Amino acid sequence: MVQEDLILKLEIVPERAPEADSVAEAIAAFVDVLRAAAAVAEPETGLSVELVGVEPGSQMFKLALRKLHDAAERIGEGGDEFPLFKKAAITLGGLIGSTVLVVTITNAMTPDSRIPPDQMAVFEEINRNMAESVDLQRQSARFWGVMQDEPAFSGVRVLNGHDRSQIYSVPRSEFAERSGLWDGDGGEFVAATERRTATWDVILVKPVLLPSERRWTFAREGLEFSALMTDKAVLQAIHDRTLPLQLAEGVPMKIEVQYRERYDGKAWLPIPGSHRVRRVLSPLPPTRSGPLFAPNKP
Repeated sequence: MVQEDLILKLEIVPERAPEADSVAEAIAAFVDVLRAAAAVAEPETGLSVELVGVEPGSQMFKLALRKLHDAAERIGEGGDEFPLFKKAAITLGGLIGSTVLVVTITNAMTPDSRIPPDQMAVFEEINRNMAESVDLQRQSARFWGVMQDEPAFSGVRVLNGHDRSQIYSVPRSEFAERSGLWDGDGGEFVAATERRTATWDVILVKPVLLPSERRWTFAREGLEFSALMTDKAVLQAIHDRTLPLQLAEGVPMKIEVQYRERYDGKAWLPIPGSHRVRRVLSPLPPTRSGPLFAPNKP
């Protein structure tokens, strides 16, 4: 059985549950960060990230890092270990620009705190190269943006797979800042994302009739998109069972939507999964049925 090198723990707000697609997107984004970091640490070798276990009833994902010499080889075969100092650098890839001392975190990944000077010198050089990697900056920003966009995530912890000691921990309060990019020239943090608010006429495709923030599906100008329903009045009506039954595909609605855009160097592009319905402004009456919200009876 392959032993995990690290554990990704997605911390959850009490009595909240993240969307399944948010969890999947967070894991995928984290793996992309590791791969981008590995491309800097050891450019000649690919990285295989194996999911070797999930803690029952939790959001703890056990990951193993292996070299991938041949893309045609089956995962788990033909790979070997990265040197410890390179594995440490790869694991820290998501902390570009962090003020955490690299020596302290390196020590947390090994039972022997005495890191050979030659390896430490290479480790520090890798970290400097990572700070200049545009791809790693982009992947790191994407991961923290995914974390920021799911309100049920309260923090991220990365643990040593060997003894479960903590390698690093990032609270939700830092997600927004980390979802930006670092200026490659001056090393200063600059915002790479902006939040937009707009009013859209949409068609309801698929509601989720649960009294909690869930993703609903809409169509706008012929294109479908999902958005987190956060309108408290709507959620309360679902809880009280006062919504009418005409809540089905094809109902036109006017909504106030908030979403985030990221600048890719040429244009601002909407970030998938960042849309939220802040308010349902006017559920327009459908052509063949009654209004979305029943009028108050005298």
